[in-house]
Amino acid sequence: MLFGFGKPNVKDMEKNNDVKGLIEALSYEKDVQVRREAAYTLGKIKDICAVDPLIKALNDEDNYVRRQAVDALGNIGDDRAIEPLNKALEDSNNYVCQGAADALKKIGDKKATQ
Repeated sequence: MLFGFGKPNVKDMEKNNDVKGLIEALSYEKDVQVRREAAYTLGKIKDICAVDPLIKALNDEDNYVRRQAVDALGNIGDDRAIEPLNKALEDSNNYVCQGAADALKKIGDKKATQ
């Protein structure tokens, strides 16, 4: 989906349960707030289709996008996120590291408590 003449409306996508649109918004380079909101909303919806794009978002330049991505992965609870979340424990931002530890606890990975 191309977002044409304006930035993606994450709230409308959430209302419509538009997981595909939210996944695309997760990589919207023109506005970091869109990426943050998309990651947060994907964590609320908890659709497993979002796991791989959220894992990719762990490499976003913005700390808050990465934090929302780790939180969302914890909410979804898919085992595919365990290894990337373990790597996120070493993120340069402590807020992201703590979120990764919390997400791993939600998923049930024992490494989070070591």
